[in-house]
Amino acid sequence: MTDEKLTIYDENHNCAGEASRDEAHRKGLWHEVVHCWMVCRMGGRNWIYFQQRAFLKADFPGYYDIASTGHVDAGEKAEDAAVREALEETGVRIDRNRLSYLGMVREEIMEGDFFDREFAHVYLYQMDVPAFAPGEEVEKMVAIPAEELEKLDGDGEDPLYGTDLTGNPFVFRQEEFCRHPGEFTKLVLPGLMGKS
Repeated sequence: MTDEKLTIYDENHNCAGEASRDEAHRKGLWHEVVHCWMVCRMGGRNWIYFQQRAFLKADFPGYYDIASTGHVDAGEKAEDAAVREALEETGVRIDRNRLSYLGMVREEIMEGDFFDREFAHVYLYQMDVPAFAPGEEVEKMVAIPAEELEKLDGDGEDPLYGTDLTGNPFVFRQEEFCRHPGEFTKLVLPGLMGKS
């Protein structure tokens, strides 16, 4: 993974060459990633799926994150990266006819020596039946009703209520989540409303 090559951009999303993933994160170079939000409508509610990142991951181990995320390799199309990452991380084989592009957001994260500047391509994937087979980068998958997720853009105090994949109730603290401020309310929620 350390020699993975990424296309590098300037702050206006103009191509500016290539760099390794490590170099991009060390120097804060802009690069592209994909965020694939997976949803299934059951019992009159939209359930959004999250992965718990493996405890052995270098970045944010054990945190909950969007169902599938990952880097767009140099020369790779964003949609192809979304399909590839979904299979690698969750075992889900994406049907491209059910994959909707919602837009692009900019994210900047600085934590110690980790300086991440990303152009995130955001996708919504509608599933009839959730069938996950998580890879080694994922501890487990969980589900949270869409209406609970609006709390993530609030003050960070309220717990979130969801379930594990066997249907057992689960309570999540907001500080256990990788934050993607505004992404759910600005892109995903309107995308869901258009699909209901």
